[in-house]
This record gives sequence, structure tokens and C-alpha cells, in this order.
Amino acid sequence: MSGSRRDPSRVLPLSARVSVPHGSTALLLGLGLSACAGPRSGALVAPAEAGGATTEVARAPVVARVAGQPLTTAQLLQSWLHSDSRGVRALLDELILERLIVLEAVRLGVSVDTGKLQAARHQALDRLDQEVAASGAGGLSSDEFLRQRLGLNPGPYKERIQYQAELDLLAERVVRAWLLCTPHAQVRVIVLENQGQVSEVQALLAAGESFDHLARTWSVDDSGAEGGRVPPVVRGRAPLALVAFETPVGEVGGPVREGDRWLLMQVDARPAPLSPEHSDELSQAVEASLLLRPIEDPEYWQWKSAVVLEHEVDMTPFLRLMGDVALD
Repeated sequence: MSGSRRDPSRVLPLSARVSVPHGSTALLLGLGLSACAGPRSGALVAPAEAGGATTEVARAPVVARVAGQPLTTAQLLQSWLHSDSRGVRALLDELILERLIVLEAVRLGVSVDTGKLQAARHQALDRLDQEVAASGAGGLSSDEFLRQRLGLNPGPYKERIQYQAELDLLAERVVRAWLLCTPHAQVRVIVLENQGQVSEVQALLAAGESFDHLARTWSVDDSGAEGGRVPPVVRGRAPLALVAFETPVGEVGGPVREGDRWLLMQVDARPAPLSPEHSDELSQAVEASLLLRPIEDPEYWQWKSAVVLEHEVDMTPFLRLMGDVALD
């Protein structure tokens, strides 16, 4: 998906929503796409040629006829891509990731307690009712709102948002299970604006000041409020990942330059990876860790970067439908 995860707290289509400002992006944006970068043997497949577009369009299902002439799904998608290219690609990404989540759940042996699933389904319907009420719908029920304002069949729509709620629960557990089964380091960072500050902080560390205290007082990143704690870093070839695995546990590595800033990193731990073969142990560890801390965006981005290497994703059919509208 493009940038951040779908907001599970919203259930109405974007066209029916009141926009809500998102929180600030966490540190380590780069980690999500580069920490586990490697040969893209199974990455999103976008071939150099998307030939056969005319044939694909001709065979595409018909969505309407005008004076006997067909309008096809391919023409509809091409027009949609012209008017909202980001929206089309984001939706396609979301559909692909839904499938990948299910595949990864099977691979890792991840499941969700039935009680949690039922609660999530009820909460999704409650959120829908709340959003309809907040939209100024003039006392319409959610069913009436979907029919009259959006032209949607309430039954399938509600089933879809309940499925999404279930999928969100599964996705959280898949991402955390993946992390726990992958070599990773628990780290803290101090983000500084220049080399002069780096030298000062290194001198204070050498004099016995705690990393936690210095992160809170010196770091220019939001993570300083938590003593420099950032989401775990998985093994990879990005500079921060290399430091996280080359620095002995309990010691400070760096400085590492990230853009126009400098980072010092303390490695708190490198836990032994768990195994999907021990499903009970993994399930208990996942649930316990989610209670302590929910999934954070950099953790999700690292998972996404890795999972498209695990499963081949071929977008050739989409590119052929789009013809020369979409870039490969």
C-alpha cells in the first residue's frame, strides 16, 4: 500500500467521509523499504512490455452499452486511472496485500480468537452507525444512508466492512509474528542536527550519562520522549540495519548520517527468532507483545518490503488492461 496502512477506524467510503488529520510520521521512514532490501526475486512484477492491450480491452467485461456500443471494464479503469491514479493504485495495493496477509497467516500458522473476531465485527457496524450519524444524514439509518446517499446494497457492504475488521486483526498478528520470527534488534536512537552535537553527546556518554536521559534531552526526534525507543530493526543492508547488527548489545553504534541529521544508536537486545513450527509459543508471544505495544508503521513497512519478496505478485493483467495509460 502506498505509504501508510488503511485506517481501520473508518468504514465509510472516502467520498462519504469527513477528512481526519493523520499523526506525524515516525522516525526511520527509510527502514520500512530498505532495512530488509535484497534481490527482488519475488517483488511486484511489472514487465517492460504490457503488450496485448487492445486484445485485453476487447475481451474485458461490458459495464454498459450506449446505442448498442459497449463500454468495458478496461475503459472504466482507464478513465478512473486518469482521474485518480493514486486512488486506483492504492486500492490495487490494498487488494494485493489482503491476499498476502492471508497467505502469510497460513505460512506462519497465525489465527485470531473467535471472540475477538466477533467483537471486531460488531465494532465495525457500530462505527458505521456512528459515522452515518456524524455525517448529518438527517436521521437516516445506516441501511438507508447506504441505499439513498451512496447507492449501495447494505448487506454486501456491511459484510465487507466486517471482513475488513477481521482482516485488520489478522494483519496485526501476521506482521508481529513475522517480526518475532525474523532476526531483529531492539534499539534506541538519538537524532542530532550536526556533528558538533554528536561529539558533545558522545563525550557525555563516555562520562557515564545514560542513553535514555540523553535521548530525552538532546534528540530532535519524537522518539526522544521515550528515551529514543524506535520500532525494532530487522536484519538488512540499510545503514541503520547494519549498525543494529554490528554493534554489540548494550553498546552504542554510529554516528550514522540520515539525510541532514546524525543518529547514534544503542542496541538494547537482539532476541532469538521464534519458529512458526512452535505455533502455540508464537501465538502467545504475539498476543503478549500486542498488549504491550501495537503495530507501528515502520514495523508494517518492513513486513511489506519483505513479503513481496516471499510471494510473487504479477501485475501484468492490470498493465494490459490499462494499455498505455499506466506506467510499468
